[in-house]
Amino acid sequence: MLRRRHHECWTASAVGLAAASDDALTVWASGHHAVVVSTDQEFGQRRTRNAIGWHVWLHCADWDASTVLGAHLDAVVARLEARTDLTVRVSKYGVTASSDWR
Repeated sequence: MLRRRHHECWTASAVGLAAASDDALTVWASGHHAVVVSTDQEFGQRRTRNAIGWHVWLHCADWDASTVLGAHLDAVVARLEARTDLTVRVSKYGVTASSDWR
């Protein structure tokens, strides 16, 4: 879905990070000005508490991720473009964002 909408994207395995920790993925993405997109709840909660780079936490089942993100992609992109360190939580109900360190 992201590629169809003309966004450049990679999987963790495509960049040699298939077995990497969440923090290693975050560091790689931040260094490449990329956004981490994940459905992992623990990862999303940690990035919400400690926003490092850009993270999109899809609060849905894996099989619904494309539909949920696709429905809110314009709002997600707008929020990400406005901040450098931000976690955006996306669900079928909408988009929220956090950059708070707790």
